[in-house]
Amino acid sequence: MKTRFAFYILGATVLGAAFGHFFPELGKDIKFLGDAFIRMLKMIVIPVIVTTLLVGIAGIGDIKRMGRIGIKTVLWFELITTLILFIGLAIANLVQPGKGIDLANLPQADLTAIASNTSTVLDGKTLLLHIIPTNIVDVMAKNDLLAVIFFCMLFGIALVKLGNEAKPFVSMLEIASKASFQLVNMVMLTAPIGVFALMSNTIGTYGIALIVPLLKLIGTAYLGLAVVVFGLFSLVALLLRVPIKEIYKMVWDLMIVGASTGSTETVVPQLMQRLEKYGVPKYITSFVIPAGMPLNSDGTTLYLTIAGPFIAQAFGIDMSWQQQLMMVLFFIVTSKGVAAVPSSSMVILLATVTAVGLPPEGVALIIGIDRVIDMARTAVNVFGHVFSCIAVAKWEGVFRKDTELTESQSATS
Repeated sequence: MKTRFAFYILGATVLGAAFGHFFPELGKDIKFLGDAFIRMLKMIVIPVIVTTLLVGIAGIGDIKRMGRIGIKTVLWFELITTLILFIGLAIANLVQPGKGIDLANLPQADLTAIASNTSTVLDGKTLLLHIIPTNIVDVMAKNDLLAVIFFCMLFGIALVKLGNEAKPFVSMLEIASKASFQLVNMVMLTAPIGVFALMSNTIGTYGIALIVPLLKLIGTAYLGLAVVVFGLFSLVALLLRVPIKEIYKMVWDLMIVGASTGSTETVVPQLMQRLEKYGVPKYITSFVIPAGMPLNSDGTTLYLTIAGPFIAQAFGIDMSWQQQLMMVLFFIVTSKGVAAVPSSSMVILLATVTAVGLPPEGVALIIGIDRVIDMARTAVNVFGHVFSCIAVAKWEGVFRKDTELTESQSATS
């Protein structure tokens, strides 16, 4: 990803916001260009995940090893998710972004489409059955990532058990994976237009008047996301013994592109290539990143525990610590089941605030700024994928920089 292109995307975001402010009707009229870009992004998700994940599992080459890597990956996801949830909760209680908000000045969006998806989130049995597909073509068509990943896991195990017989098919998958990455690059050529249209529509529809009363919430969310990137992940880098400056230098432009497009999928090919150059084996990146797309959204996780208390504060509801801990537990569970659902963060939020007894109409108050906050959320998600891959590689003892250091020390001793 060239640095110049990252600035093109950032410029399109700024210009789109200005265009939507000064020409709101035109901003809304060009929404279809943004919708076309989003549709193309959705079009490439399944090819990228399926081919990449199958190549990754086949590359592991051993079922026991795959199981070990899978367990370590999930444990890492859960550890980081839990830490980030409590960071968000602490910041929300410290800053109190919802205190003093005049609800009368905030328009309420329609929650019908979002509410229709909450039953799957709350019903554990339905969610479990939902993960197991009855028709793989159907779940691929619906971009149902959890079901697709479940199928790929089983199919990948079958390929490993076939051994040498599967090599021709795995070679085809590797070619398909490379072709999928090329497809991503082709779609990204339209990104500046799509980003411009999306931001124009957001500002043209909701206006600066909506953003101003919610500046404290936006600022709190960005503060929390900065704490995660510069605080938590700096500590993680220290524990993993990787220079945090190298990580920033490696992915800062990808974070800009991911933020502007609101999609981690747009930077997956470049992210994997850079991680492989940095020392993470290809089979680790090919396994961890696709699995992390529905299961490890660090930026989204943090925003949820800021938005939940915000709603309580805005409505003058004093949540006890017990209620807040219950809310965190709900977020941990519900955040895993809506990867393919439109406005997934809002679906999780609506499902959870309803479950813990907060006014669901509070979610309608903040839908308008979701695009603004989504930019920072996605950037943090990209950053989280980097550390997930490095952590699992370190845990497995296959991080190339470590092995090279060990070999050089052995040679000099």
